[in-house]
Amino acid sequence: MIRVKRGMEAAAMASRTIHTKRWLAAAMAGASLLAGCGGGGGSGSRSGAELTYLTVEAQDGDADRLHYQWRATAGTIENRDAPETVWRLPDGPGLHFAYVKVSDGKGGYVEQQYAVSSDALETSAPARPDVEHAAPASAAAAGGTARLVFFSRDDTRFTPPNGGTAQARTVFQPDVQVRVLRLPGQELVFSGTSDASGELNLPELEIGANYELRCATPTAPVFAPCGSLGGAATSSIVRPVRQIPVTLNLRLYGHVGFSDGGVCGVQDELFGLSSAATVQLLADDETALAAPVRVNRYGDYAFEAAAPVHGPLKLRVQCESLQAVVPVPASPDPAGYISSQAVELSHSFANRRPRIRKMVANGPDGNVRGQMVEVEDDAPSLGLPGAEQFLTFKGKDTRRSACMYYRAFGAVRDCDDQGNMVDPISFQTWKRQHRFGAHAQGNTEARATYVNKMDLNLVRRMVATQVADDHVAFYVCNSPGPEGRTRAELEDTLRVALDNENEVACVAMEWSVTPGTHGDQPYTKFLTFGPDGRLLPSVNLDGRGEKYMPGACVACHGGARYGGRFPERGNPSPYLGSTFLPFDTANFLFSERANLTEASQAAALKRLNDLVLATSPTTATQNLVAGWYAHGGNDQNHGYVPDVWRQAANQPGGQGAETFYREVIATSCRTCHVAMKDSANWDLNLPRALNSDTPVAHVCGGSADVSVNASMPNALVSYDRLLERTRDDPALAQLLRTFLGCDAPVDDPVYPKR
Repeated sequence: MIRVKRGMEAAAMASRTIHTKRWLAAAMAGASLLAGCGGGGGSGSRSGAELTYLTVEAQDGDADRLHYQWRATAGTIENRDAPETVWRLPDGPGLHFAYVKVSDGKGGYVEQQYAVSSDALETSAPARPDVEHAAPASAAAAGGTARLVFFSRDDTRFTPPNGGTAQARTVFQPDVQVRVLRLPGQELVFSGTSDASGELNLPELEIGANYELRCATPTAPVFAPCGSLGGAATSSIVRPVRQIPVTLNLRLYGHVGFSDGGVCGVQDELFGLSSAATVQLLADDETALAAPVRVNRYGDYAFEAAAPVHGPLKLRVQCESLQAVVPVPASPDPAGYISSQAVELSHSFANRRPRIRKMVANGPDGNVRGQMVEVEDDAPSLGLPGAEQFLTFKGKDTRRSACMYYRAFGAVRDCDDQGNMVDPISFQTWKRQHRFGAHAQGNTEARATYVNKMDLNLVRRMVATQVADDHVAFYVCNSPGPEGRTRAELEDTLRVALDNENEVACVAMEWSVTPGTHGDQPYTKFLTFGPDGRLLPSVNLDGRGEKYMPGACVACHGGARYGGRFPERGNPSPYLGSTFLPFDTANFLFSERANLTEASQAAALKRLNDLVLATSPTTATQNLVAGWYAHGGNDQNHGYVPDVWRQAANQPGGQGAETFYREVIATSCRTCHVAMKDSANWDLNLPRALNSDTPVAHVCGGSADVSVNASMPNALVSYDRLLERTRDDPALAQLLRTFLGCDAPVDDPVYPKR
């Protein structure tokens, strides 16, 4: 996705759109915005080669006035409500990213990312203080977490706009207020409100304790029992059942969208934006009968209210500056509006979201710098939603929760009210703490360089060491991988990375002890550092927007104790239950240079896998590594197939199971799935029973639960490559139909997931 040409004077880059297609190179960088959202100095500071002038060309099909917001991952950018701005690049080398968010004032939003390298400026990264912090004492209980998911009753069946058979579609409910009471004394231990996805993440719960849940909604504001919880050692998803008061006789649901298929509003942590449509029940004279209800992020709503049994009623639908008042359909039941008979009312505004035609950056001399980041027109992922689709299935963090995660194990001293990090450690400090390079004390390093072609398509320069039996550390510095398939481009991309150019970030992982946490036992932690050594709170792994730590890592590394978001208050434990991933060389690309071939690095890669096993790997990871090296030596067996798939190949309906494992599971699933719980691990279990008639919704889509549909593979590169290979290979498509129930995702019921 990102490839920046070298050898240009004063960082004047050739202008070219960066595409995310087969050989997607992930644009990864942390969003470390300075005061005022990165707002730079006044006109007196606008000089120097580091200044970059950004311009975006956007259009609106409805001729609406457009508004602009700007952010950058490094340096300072002026956040103007204008189609142009000034970005002062940071000192030091690296590939950096700017974002613009364009809106129409009517709920329509679009975002564009732009990449610029500062390598050719040849400035030095600033020195960073060598600070260390003790982790705060964790007040968290020694237990598990829970993610509450609120949804309407299952009889919400939506009628297609152009007619046809109604289809079931689960409606997730925002703004459900929750109180968690510890029994038997009913002590209030937590309160919160469900988000735009209808989810609420609870803090750690004490093992062995019991809790009662009480819930209230905007239209039923009195708290009432809605379920119970028992403290557990792992995270769990709980779907509380709310008892609807008998006085609320009307149940209304529907979809609010735009004529272009989009939905109103945006949820964006990087820009700090939260906007959604609302609906409000009115009497015939437009007197309010209930509080406004927020529409969820899929464009759906459902609520209960007290209303005249035979109406007439109206519904006010609001989308920022757009408003409509529409009549509520009569109940299909002769008894009128009764709670046992839900009524559907959907509304489409004649609005189209803005579109961005072009974005360009220039240096002070007028030369073009950098490149747009886009998804190519024929990439399968283009038809899926935006930033929410990838790397968020297990949860999504915020600037505040990312800072609190770092604070929990001493990577920052504190977090301010906006979630900005106070006195973060630097990459150099982290390497000293873990005895890399000149700081080694008898420990040795294992190193390997490759491109992880099947999941992120990054050039990865991996380094690892073991300091003690309870102390293992890895770091990997990343640069964009090749966009094309040729050997020449691969070698050129590797050469650029090895020259320390176009670096986007270094990700660090450690398995170590934090005194006072997790029983003083080692556990896995994640950190991300920028090219200049800054600690970063977020990463952009696929061009689909910044994702905050630690959720961006938990998406693949698992998190048995991660409840969907790291807590934003208190002194939570940083123990997530995550694990290291094995090094799967069949999914890597290697150079032909003598010291960088797979064969020449085989011993180092075997050592990296041994260090993974020296941490706390899952059973599936241990089995996988053992299977790779069962024959002895350092070379991996790329044809390895676990027992469950060998056995399936000999059962009725299992023909082709071993091929399916090698061609699909091994290339698109197992890197992440071996880090998951056994029930989700496809090296230990088949995705579904042989000869099953039920498709795997996470891959195939089409189910009523739109939150899971087509969510896998959860990495954009893996998703595109699997679907492109399936599209081009009829035999592979047949294997997907056999073992997953489909060869491509089908649409969500009635309305697209936007």
